[in-house]
Amino acid sequence: MRAARLLAVFGLALVACAGAAAPSPSPSASASPGPSSPVARQLSAADAEAAVGSLVHDTLAAFKKRDGPALAALAHPSKGVRFSPYAYLQATNITLTAAQLRTAFTDSTKRTWGITDGKGDPIILTFADYTGTYIYGRDFASSSQTAFNKTIGSGNTIDNTADVYPSAILFEAYDPGPDPSMKDFQWQCVRLLFERSGDRWFLLGVVHGEWTI
Repeated sequence: MRAARLLAVFGLALVACAGAAAPSPSPSASASPGPSSPVARQLSAADAEAAVGSLVHDTLAAFKKRDGPALAALAHPSKGVRFSPYAYLQATNITLTAAQLRTAFTDSTKRTWGITDGKGDPIILTFADYTGTYIYGRDFASSSQTAFNKTIGSGNTIDNTADVYPSAILFEAYDPGPDPSMKDFQWQCVRLLFERSGDRWFLLGVVHGEWTI
């Protein structure tokens, strides 16, 4: 009797195992990956220029002419425009909205934009004065050395823009300075960041670069 019960239990177990569905492969193992679209920072220079080249021209022209309304029209609609006096972006960087940029060049408000390299003094300036020193201190609209999605000027300050804005296209206009023998110490650049919102690209960041201690 006991042997008959054991055989019955064993038979039920076999039936249960035979009826159980085989485990399906996980989606990650079975699904073929779709085509990966490169983030904006990985676009070729030609593709990046095709996307934002006209915006670069308009942005530099707006700074050169001190045209607030033109600059406001280029600003990212939800993120505004971030300003950094040095290549390393920090949480304390000032961001201005399109509405603020519209009257920025005539605004007498003084803001603390960061601290000076080496000395550590606060950079307290109006937007117009900050622009004259940390954005358009040289005629970058006429610069013969420019690049898309790579940097030209290099120094001790780390450029972390790709980490902070991986979906942004980078443009740099570089000026070596008046003395070729001192270009390693006299160079300056302006870096512009553009990010897509909907079907358009907008100005997201303006970064100043120079030799730092």
